[in-house]
Amino acid sequence: MGLLSLLPSGAVRALRKFMLSQGRRMGSHRMLATSKSRALRAISDAAKLSPAYRTLLQEHGVDAAQLGPQTDWNRLPVLTKANTFERFTLAQLSRPLPANALADVLTSSGRSGRSYGFRLTARKEHEEAWFSIDLGLQDVFGVDEKPTLLVNCLPMGVVFRSRAVAVANVSVREDMACSILRDVGPGFQQTLLCTDPLFIRRLLDEAHRVGVDWRALNTSVIVGEEVLVEAQRDYIAARMGIDIDRDPHRIVGSSFGVGELGLNLLFETRETIRMRRAMRTQPALAQLLCGSAAALYAMPSVFCYNPLRTHIEILHPDASGFGELCITMLDSHAVIALPRYATGDLGRLISSEEAAQGAALAGTAAPWLPLVAIQGRIKDRPAGLPSVESIKELLYLDHAIADQLSGAFRLAKNGTGGIQLTLQASHADAVTPALHAQLMDHCTRHGFAELEVELVEPEDFRWRPLLDFERKFAYVAAAAG
Repeated sequence: MGLLSLLPSGAVRALRKFMLSQGRRMGSHRMLATSKSRALRAISDAAKLSPAYRTLLQEHGVDAAQLGPQTDWNRLPVLTKANTFERFTLAQLSRPLPANALADVLTSSGRSGRSYGFRLTARKEHEEAWFSIDLGLQDVFGVDEKPTLLVNCLPMGVVFRSRAVAVANVSVREDMACSILRDVGPGFQQTLLCTDPLFIRRLLDEAHRVGVDWRALNTSVIVGEEVLVEAQRDYIAARMGIDIDRDPHRIVGSSFGVGELGLNLLFETRETIRMRRAMRTQPALAQLLCGSAAALYAMPSVFCYNPLRTHIEILHPDASGFGELCITMLDSHAVIALPRYATGDLGRLISSEEAAQGAALAGTAAPWLPLVAIQGRIKDRPAGLPSVESIKELLYLDHAIADQLSGAFRLAKNGTGGIQLTLQASHADAVTPALHAQLMDHCTRHGFAELEVELVEPEDFRWRPLLDFERKFAYVAAAAG
């Protein structure tokens, strides 16, 4: 058992307060310099402990013994699932560790359909994994000052451990989640709901049915697994009685993680949410944060990240600064070290100067942590098709229309070269000529007149007719990728 686990609750709260205040005083420039130095150390450690990584270095002409401050980062290998988990055994990827020293195994989503990546956690590190989660919860939600219940509805075996909040890990069981919120939640000053953008639809319907009072529960939402677009944030907030732009306590925020690397690697704060929302009406702000004056129908997410936990690069950036997100975890105890791991997401680093100017334009305080803009999955942006995020934005603009859809759709080229958008209705009775006509008019009014819209009953939706919330949903047909 590590030292953190032996500390009494009061000492842990004091430590969180001290670390957050020190981080704010440190400043982003110093944090980023420290981050790069620690990333190089993580690369050197991986070379010593991972036979697979030594092989990759050798193939790139890099002598592991010569790694140091002079190392040319452009010569270092970029890791992917294909050149790690699909090529090497776990024994070749991992540092030496007996099986009885492992405490936790988490897989990637398997969305590619080819293989899974893994994150293995040793027992000692697992026992103290709660600390980084609690640090983030305190920074955004002030959980040390407010008794808090967190209901975790994330799928695929994702669970939270905490010493700052009470946690209910219920996965995708809306009945259990709503029962806990309704009956246990009133004993807390605030409740937090962690879920994904598709499952929350079912959860909101169940909450309405059983009488969950979101306002009385002082509930905020953290959405993971997929990009949360602003129109969907508006929709969720409206159904939960949250005034996104004025409520000083409740938020609908999003978080970004990678199964092989860790949870909550990138996260929204009240300040970044205001900045992203302001981009919708301020072209100058969009130009500043996105590096382009081009109109963006679905604005990139603006995330904070902790550079003392992760080192972030953008590979092969275009003229606007967008390229592939690449992450190096700075944990020296990682069982499987994956330095410079490309996530398959489109991102852009936002400088501290851009962040300060952007916050001023948005009328909010500048975030104290560095920022990165994330546009979404690269594979979800195939040539000749609208982006998945732009379709999500379209479908949630009209809440009356959104109420009649499940949120699941399929985007593909059809046999004649047109663009087919297949929408799953929320229930069979919603499939009417009137709703189809509304959808066609809605698409035309918002610049998507070229879409050929098909509205189908839940059972007739060919891609998992009854949504399996335990898997990430593929919105784009594979043939279009």
